[in-house]
Amino acid sequence: MTTAAPDGVLTAADLLFGSQEKAQESLTRHVMADGRAFARSLVHLPRVTREAAVREAAVAAAGLLKVDLIEVLVSGWREHHDVFSAARRTLDTPGSKELVGLAPHRISTTQQPAVGILIDGKRVHTLQLGLSIFFEVTGLVAGISHGRLAAVHAGRGHVGAALTIHELEVLTKRTHLELPGHAGLRRGLRLLPASHYPDEPQSHPSGEHQGSPFPEVNLTDGQVPEHPGAPPATGAGPASWREKTQAGPARHAAPGDPR
Repeated sequence: MTTAAPDGVLTAADLLFGSQEKAQESLTRHVMADGRAFARSLVHLPRVTREAAVREAAVAAAGLLKVDLIEVLVSGWREHHDVFSAARRTLDTPGSKELVGLAPHRISTTQQPAVGILIDGKRVHTLQLGLSIFFEVTGLVAGISHGRLAAVHAGRGHVGAALTIHELEVLTKRTHLELPGHAGLRRGLRLLPASHYPDEPQSHPSGEHQGSPFPEVNLTDGQVPEHPGAPPATGAGPASWREKTQAGPARHAAPGDPR
C-alpha cells in the first residue's frame, strides 16, 4: 500500500516501497544481495562493520528516493507553452486567473544517483542506482493565478516508477491518480523560474535537486560514523514533456515553442 507523508507529499520511495521506513528495510536486503561486491571492497573489515556499512548505504540510498512525484509532474507542465504563457500573463496581471486545458500527455524523468563507500576518505565501492519516473495524464484542466498552479479542476492518469541497482531492475510500481483535490497540488507551485518572483525568497524550483545526488558513507579507521549525513534528493529532473498524438511519435513542447 502506498502511503503519502503527513504533509501530503508522495515520494518515489512511497510509491515503490509503501513508505520511507520500508524503503530503508527493503534496500538493505537488496544491497546485501549485492554482497559479493561489498565483500571484496570491505574484506579486511570486521563483519559487524561491513553489515553496518551496508545499512548506512541503504539509508543513504533511501534518502535519494525522497523525490516529490507531484513536483516532477508540475515541472513537466511548466515546459508546456500554454502553461508557461498563462503563468506569465497572470503574474503580469495581479488578480487575474486562467484555465488551461492540455491534451493527453506523458511526462518522464530519469536519474542515476549513487552512494559512495569510503574508508579513511578513499572510495572503495559505489552503489549505483537508477530511478525512472513517468506520468500519463488525460483530461487535464489547470487553474493558474499569480504565476502559480492554483488548482487542478479535472484530470486523471497514472504514475509509475522503476528502480535499478547496478543496472539490474529491483522494483517497478504503477498507480492511478485522480488529480483534482490531490494534497500535493494544493501548494501553489511556481510555474516560472524563481527569478520571476523577485519579492519571494529564492529557492529551488520544482523538479530540481536539492543537496548532493551522491552521498557518501565514510568509514574512519574501519568504523561507521553515527550520522553519515545523507542529504535527500527532493526533486528529479529535468522532466521531459511528451504530448500524445493520434499519429506519429510523441513530440516535445518547450516554453516559447509554437504548438
